[in-house]
Amino acid sequence: MREIAECMAAALADGRDVVLVTIAGGKGSAPRHAGSQMLVDAEGLACGTIGGGALEAHAIAQARALLGSGHGRFEQLDLVADLGMACGGSASLLYTAVRGGDARWAQLAAAIIRCLDERTPATLLLRCPEGQQLFEAAAALVDGDGKVLAGDCGAVLADATETAGAGGFASLGNGSDAVDDDGAAGRAAVCDATPLHSVGAAASRFDGAWLALPLEMPVRAVVFGGGHVGRATVAALARVGFACTLFDSRPEFACPEDFPDAREVLCGDFGSIAASISLDERDFILIMTPGHNSDFAVLEQVLRQPHAYVGLIGSRRKIAAARQQMLAAGIPQADIDAVHMPIGLAIGAETPEEIAISITAECIQARAALRR
Repeated sequence: MREIAECMAAALADGRDVVLVTIAGGKGSAPRHAGSQMLVDAEGLACGTIGGGALEAHAIAQARALLGSGHGRFEQLDLVADLGMACGGSASLLYTAVRGGDARWAQLAAAIIRCLDERTPATLLLRCPEGQQLFEAAAALVDGDGKVLAGDCGAVLADATETAGAGGFASLGNGSDAVDDDGAAGRAAVCDATPLHSVGAAASRFDGAWLALPLEMPVRAVVFGGGHVGRATVAALARVGFACTLFDSRPEFACPEDFPDAREVLCGDFGSIAASISLDERDFILIMTPGHNSDFAVLEQVLRQPHAYVGLIGSRRKIAAARQQMLAAGIPQADIDAVHMPIGLAIGAETPEEIAISITAECIQARAALRR
């Protein structure tokens, strides 16, 4: 979503028309899940992907036909009958045409980037009226309280008012069926929306008028140790969408210019990480400091704080020592067993770059498990 928003902002600043293509739903062996997006301009694919192959080629052609129209279009495809794809299944596509220079869309793109940077839960609403193939495109970004942060507030309010006679908009929160008793009540968004803290984004249609896409918050990966493996790991993780923070106690190993892919580079005390950084239940922690003692110090502190994933680099002997030391420090056995040590998938990696790939693969696997 961040890449899409950045690409859209650049296109709008240049006055270029684009079309946002979203997988609204699907069944069977569709190439990508609901919520996947790509941006199309006059040259073709600008960024993102909905899975490549025949589906993506078809969608690019359809999107280019909508450029500059300001229209939205909804399309349902049988992947075998319509596109001749052997994988089978079906896919629903939502096309949203964005005119170059549109200030509301520029504000929307900027708000999406801001929410992702600040890890603020929000939901992107794309107009997708049930039973209509072609309609006026509209979009808005709402927070967990139903407040419109950016986009077409008037369109959301109009649809909310129209829906009020049927009991108001249903809430956006994680499949809840609650409704607002007083209808729209002047609110320009979905009523009683529950804050969204999930790692993954899932597309869902509500009230037959809009497609709701919770912003997929980037998972923060905190890498303790800026040596050869740490540097390669930050680069690899950033490439697959992790928001990386590099932490080292040595100023010469905590230079921002050496970690161009990191969102943040911190120089602090391995023995007192709380003085420099706060962790939460969504964080991935990767420990590869320059020494065993500092590794164990960081590990003990991390295991006493919320986190989503912890990995420790090292040999079997080091891992055994870490287990004994954590037990002696009073860390519960279950928490110790949950640590990925040695970190990374067993692919026979030796060089820093190979080790970084094995670590990144394991982190992708763990992130995917959190999304289910």
